[in-house]
Amino acid sequence: MEKLEENKPDRNRKNGNLLSRIPFSKLRFPALILGVGLLIGNQIYAPNKRVIQSIVGFVLMSVLWNFSTLNALWLLAIMYPFPFAIVVGNSNFVFAILIFIIYLVRVSTGEEKIYFDKKVALPTIFLIGSYILSFYNVDPNTTLFRHALVNTGNMFAAMMFMVMVINLIDDEEKLARMVKIMAITATLVIAFTIIEILFPGKTIVPNWLYTAHKTRLIMKGIRMGGPFHDFELVAEFFAMNVLIFFFLFTRAKRMLMKSLYMGLLITDLMMMFTTITRGAFISLFIGVVYLTFLSRKDLNFVRLVMLAGTFALMIFVLETVVAQYTASGSLFDRLFQTTFEKGVIPTNRVAAWGGAIARGMQHPIIGNGPGWDFSGGLNVGLWPHNVYLFYFNITGILGLGSFLFLLYRLGRATLPGVSSSLANSSYAEGFMKILHVCFVMFVIDQIKIEYLRNDKYVFFIWFFFGMIIATSNVIDKQKKERLKSAPPE
Repeated sequence: MEKLEENKPDRNRKNGNLLSRIPFSKLRFPALILGVGLLIGNQIYAPNKRVIQSIVGFVLMSVLWNFSTLNALWLLAIMYPFPFAIVVGNSNFVFAILIFIIYLVRVSTGEEKIYFDKKVALPTIFLIGSYILSFYNVDPNTTLFRHALVNTGNMFAAMMFMVMVINLIDDEEKLARMVKIMAITATLVIAFTIIEILFPGKTIVPNWLYTAHKTRLIMKGIRMGGPFHDFELVAEFFAMNVLIFFFLFTRAKRMLMKSLYMGLLITDLMMMFTTITRGAFISLFIGVVYLTFLSRKDLNFVRLVMLAGTFALMIFVLETVVAQYTASGSLFDRLFQTTFEKGVIPTNRVAAWGGAIARGMQHPIIGNGPGWDFSGGLNVGLWPHNVYLFYFNITGILGLGSFLFLLYRLGRATLPGVSSSLANSSYAEGFMKILHVCFVMFVIDQIKIEYLRNDKYVFFIWFFFGMIIATSNVIDKQKKERLKSAPPE
């Protein structure tokens, strides 16, 4: 017994030495990877909306607190097409507000700087004021008042998104990286739409990532809506990104990257066809012709004929593939069946535009308020299907005038791109040429749709506005640097 008792301390000492030899600090990272892997695997097998949303929120908050505001902005620029619903709208609203608040905190400590660009500051302030004034015609005792608060908050959050883009994208290197992030976002939207066309009605994550189609025995003639769940708006998104992918293709130096961007361009164009949306195709056609005209100095006759022939062949092949071999339908059939009244107004827009004008005339100065619900809120009727009439409906002449003032300032900011070269000018000047053409496409396309009706897509548009001003500022900075470095006469 005494020998056994004497041996106990030795055994404890050996056990203690064994535990001390285990490298717990080195096991933390593999354990973390294992835990994350198990969590991701579990969510792939049995996705849970709340768990996935918590993961996304945790990742974003980690980026916010541990990295620069610019990194958080890049993450938001990737995530905004895929928000999840919350009580006050969607997660884009919360994330944009949080990032902006932390940005302001860092401004107050001197870590960051902020300014309100004079090109868009005044029209944006006027637009904000028109939203606030329009609440005068919203009854606080109705559900429209809640809609008005949510829609206005969403719009203000999108404006904050624009302000951060303008402030944080302040040199050509950051601009080039943001353009690539735009391409990543577009690629994710393309991937979502491919899933939609292959598996209509597919639920990827319950109550979050899903396609808005009811499954039927015969699936044909479906208009793809992408993550925005709106075929007209996602068609405009694809149309504008055709030119962005073309720019990246033009500027790429390695053949691998050129092949990648051309593949994405073709796939993006194909997804635009799956929406069966005439307006986006027409605006893209106008944009391509306009871009060709602006780039005429860089094109000889042979190259022009080759590009025109290649584009026409691509259009024909993609239309055939989409119409014959997918659950979508023929864009050209719908295009050729279009009829007009009074020579210029599409037949299916007569009722919408007429109703929108009649509703707008109820309160023509300050509008009916931002609680838009055209299925029964502001008289029973159709969506305006025109962003200019939409602003007239909700904010009256004051809001419409403010928005047109904003478009005027943005259009002027894109003018340096008119004379630049896609291949030979600086990166910022070449990209401004694309932004200028995309801006013209947007102004035309919004005649028959309205970006305001979608609480996800509104972030893309104000992000696009921010990129115009940020690119303009980078060009101005480059011009000043060239003047300083120029030898005295």
